[in-house]
Amino acid sequence: MSDVMELIEQETVTIDQILKGLLAYEEVLGAVIVTVEGLVMGSVGLVETEVDLVSLLGASLAGVAERTTRRLGAGSALGLTIDTHDGMVTVRNGGDFAMTVFSQICDHRALQDALTGPMSQIAAILNPE
Repeated sequence: MSDVMELIEQETVTIDQILKGLLAYEEVLGAVIVTVEGLVMGSVGLVETEVDLVSLLGASLAGVAERTTRRLGAGSALGLTIDTHDGMVTVRNGGDFAMTVFSQICDHRALQDALTGPMSQIAAILNPE
């Protein structure tokens, strides 16, 4: 393999690597990246049989949040959080994609902020300049 190809491979970050990085936060239990149509681009921390259901949920919730906030004149939806008795489901809107994160109960604003970097990295992978 050429030196150039080895350098490219070393500097290439994949969606799965970005998602695995989210597990460094002790509150994060799992995550899925989906296209707006619900096509899974990567997942971490979830049982494979759950990924398809989660992907459809994330794409649907991101779409509903986006349409609702625009109709209300509030601009583009950044994300939304659903609190449960046992944890949280957070959906972050990336325009062409959405990230669904399952976590323990935590500060939802801090979680949204923690997702900013990974969302930018994924956007750069999907829309290279």
